[in-house]
Amino acid sequence: MVVGIDKFREFFKDYPDHYTIIGGAACDILFDTAGLPFRATKDIDVVLCIEVIDAAFGEKFRDFLNAGGYQAREQSSGHREFYRFHKPEDPEFPFMVELFSKKPDGLSLPEDTDIIRLNADADIVSLSAILLDPDYFKALQDGKRVENGVTILDESILIPFKARAFLDLTKRREDGDDKVRGDDIKKHRNDVFRLSQLLSGNPVEVSDPLREDMRQFLSAIEEEGKLNPKDLKVNMTLEAAITFLRTAYLLE
Repeated sequence: MVVGIDKFREFFKDYPDHYTIIGGAACDILFDTAGLPFRATKDIDVVLCIEVIDAAFGEKFRDFLNAGGYQAREQSSGHREFYRFHKPEDPEFPFMVELFSKKPDGLSLPEDTDIIRLNADADIVSLSAILLDPDYFKALQDGKRVENGVTILDESILIPFKARAFLDLTKRREDGDDKVRGDDIKKHRNDVFRLSQLLSGNPVEVSDPLREDMRQFLSAIEEEGKLNPKDLKVNMTLEAAITFLRTAYLLE
């Protein structure tokens, strides 16, 4: 379990509609619920629901930061939808919390929160772009659920998010962006196949743009042909895993 998730749950138990946890932390919770192992992750990625964010939530978040003794409190200068909080003095709090808002300055924090500016890395820029896509943001709103006392994104929607991140980062690297890390590309690719273990086998209804991204992702992985799902403790061949996902997302 992600370190600090208990503190996060404690502070935001009265705000289940104000946020959605995505990324590795959501995966960790989903896999823990299923009794399966997941790769180590130490940060919590949170998307704010701007329709219900208010001053009370901002004050609660400031109280969370102060209680954890977060020494680094940052907002991206170029992508003002993104915030990062890390270096807590209390080890029981999450090592890092990264916040995304659909609109710039979407989190109304009190003036004494002491936010500084930072330059966002390629993975953050990619995720911010995905969340600004109306089809993906709607999928996030429709696909969230409460699990173990916190609001997370369901695995059926996390998979297209991860596939899109893979496609975006791959293209950015091909276009010469030297900030893109190969490990981030592999992380998103691998997580798609790890998460596939959690699907029920029933068809997953997503919008056409998400379905097309899944189609492109699976074609790219099939063409590459290097991934062995069993290295990820996924008990399928690559061919079987691709076929399973194509069937699940109605691509065949």
